[in-house]
Amino acid sequence: MKRMMILLSCLFFLNGCGSSEKVQTEIPAAVPASAETVAAEKQAAEYELADTVLRDYRTQLEEAREINADVQALLAFQSGLCIDPVLQNHGTTDYLYTDWRTGEYQSYGSIALDQENDLARDDMNTILYGHYIYAFRNKDRSLVFTPLAQLMEAKNYRDNRYVSLITETAIRYYEVASVFPCPMVETAAGQVCAPDFQYNLVEYDEVYFKRYLNAIEKAQYYDTGVILCYGDRLLTLQTCIEDHPESRLIVLCKEMERRKF
Repeated sequence: MKRMMILLSCLFFLNGCGSSEKVQTEIPAAVPASAETVAAEKQAAEYELADTVLRDYRTQLEEAREINADVQALLAFQSGLCIDPVLQNHGTTDYLYTDWRTGEYQSYGSIALDQENDLARDDMNTILYGHYIYAFRNKDRSLVFTPLAQLMEAKNYRDNRYVSLITETAIRYYEVASVFPCPMVETAAGQVCAPDFQYNLVEYDEVYFKRYLNAIEKAQYYDTGVILCYGDRLLTLQTCIEDHPESRLIVLCKEMERRKF
């Protein structure tokens, strides 16, 4: 199992089947849908970004990469809760305290991809880290992962449950599956996540993944109704919780669709 990484800064299984007697009914012949109809229906999917919005995000990504080649993607909540570049970490804290535009030190830093993730691969779990900034330093609560605190309340879930990760070659659509506080354990080297809450693994084996889901189900702030199963592709967002240094806020998302450009 991957290292217990030092950090700075549904969920249950259902098996159901039904049976019923067959009833003879007359079924009208299906009428083939036109290409235009199929495209319109697909675009109407609730989680998908409009073409104009997606084009704008791809332009933002291209412009960001011209500034810094370490920009790997653009993270965008459909609601606009967070829209930020994602930087490739080459060490544990490279971009957590670095302004991605200038390369200079910045206390709240940038949103960083786990150093063991590679967006060119098909990792089971893509992990992003970002700071939470207290109100006295960020009155509009907009910096990096500060807005994720809104997802701690069930009333804010529906409007903010869809997330996209846009790369140069594809868009990945996700739905927020669980929001929970991860307990941290003090060690001689620093804080690590509790044994059953290892959200920072790029790959899971099936036995541990069931333990993880069971721990999440007991700890989550509310039930989203999204079911997670072994083999799902995940996006994990991590930040701090105000006045609770013993925990980290985890927003765990399930991939719904991946579309190449």
